[in-house]
Order: sequence, then structure tokens, then C-alpha cells
Amino acid sequence: METLYGAIDDGAIAVRTPKHAKKELEAYLDCGLLCRGFARLRCERCEESRLVAFSCKGRGFCPSCLGRRMCATAANLIEDVLPEVAHRPWVLTFPFPWRRRLAQDGASFGVLTRIFVESVERFYEERAARRGACGAVKSGAVTVVQRTSGDMRLNPHLHVVFLDGAYHEDGTELVWNELGHLRTR
Repeated sequence: METLYGAIDDGAIAVRTPKHAKKELEAYLDCGLLCRGFARLRCERCEESRLVAFSCKGRGFCPSCLGRRMCATAANLIEDVLPEVAHRPWVLTFPFPWRRRLAQDGASFGVLTRIFVESVERFYEERAARRGACGAVKSGAVTVVQRTSGDMRLNPHLHVVFLDGAYHEDGTELVWNELGHLRTR
């Protein structure tokens, strides 16, 4: 790490490394090392004992911590959040000239995210209304922001799981209107 930081400071590598990136990278290098801290777990039944190294709980570089977080989030969405109806994934990417600005300007990125999600939800809701859903029609979505592409280049983009349809009230119960295989014409 010191060699890398020295090359950056000397100008040999033309990279600007923000403090938060350095902090996360250094935490990743310590992740899972017993010499950096651990907890001892003991089974009360069989008396077996194991040491479990502390993790960095990182969100950017550490594949172990990031993978654990992704699995926990997916399980929570499937078990506790998303209804048992059809879903459809959507991805929104932005033009190259916008990416650096969006990565640094959270307010603008948030506005664009809301515009996208509300537009697609409105699309589902209007489609359900045209197919006969009466009264208030409502769809839903879960949005995940991803900040890099697979090669770790700056690429803020959205992964959104939309309900592939919409609900409407029929008296006292909610009725699901699955739209499936929608065409945008």
C-alpha cells in the first residue's frame, strides 16, 4: 500500500484517491485476519470452539463482505418485502459524460432515480387502468444503486425490480393485475 500511495504522491500514477476509498481499501486488507481481531465462538452442546476473524463490512472492495451483504439483502427482499407476484428487472445507465458528475452529486442522482422509478411505475399503473383496473391503481419497486461496472470503472447506474403489474382496491381487498410481456408501443 505504501508503494502505491508513494507512486500516487510522486505523480508516477495519475490517480486521485479520496480518503474514503483509502479507508475502505485498507480495511479490506485487514478483513478476515485473525491478527487484526477476532471473536471466539463456543458450542454449548459439543464444546467445540472456533475463532472467527472480524470483517471489514465494506461496501466497495471486499468480495466476501459485499457478497454476504448482497445475499442478506436478497433474502430479506424475497422473504419479507416483495409480494409473491410477477417481477421484472430494469437497469438504467447514464451517458459517459454524466457519470462523474452523478457520482459526485448525490442530489442530482437522487432526482434522476426518482424520475425513472416514478415514470416506470406510472407506465405500469396506466397500463393496468387501461386493462380494466378501477379506482386507485398502484405498483411498486425496489432500487439498488451500483457505482461501478464489473471492471471497477466509475459507472453509477440503477438496478430496479418492479412489480410486473399493479394493485387496485376492490372493496376491501387488493386485487393484483399482472401485465406480463408488456410492449411499449
